[in-house]
Amino acid sequence: MAEDVLTTVMAFIYTIGHWIGDKIVGIIQSAAGIIIPPSIVDAVGMLVILSIFLSIAEVARKAIWIVVSIGWVLIVLRIAILMIG
Repeated sequence: MAEDVLTTVMAFIYTIGHWIGDKIVGIIQSAAGIIIPPSIVDAVGMLVILSIFLSIAEVARKAIWIVVSIGWVLIVLRIAILMIG
């Protein structure tokens, strides 16, 4: 069962990657006026998916650091208030 789910997810990612790669290669071909071999379509699509994933992970990483930093500031502020008052 787990293999079926993994196969389905990987097939979905491959399909999306192929579709995105096809669109990007089509845009490059029409803009540059060159013919790009079809074997590059999948590689371009997978790189786009990886780039999107990494950018999302980077944004999430920054957001997590902001939340942790605010948490530490609030903890230090709470301790300071307890010491003063």
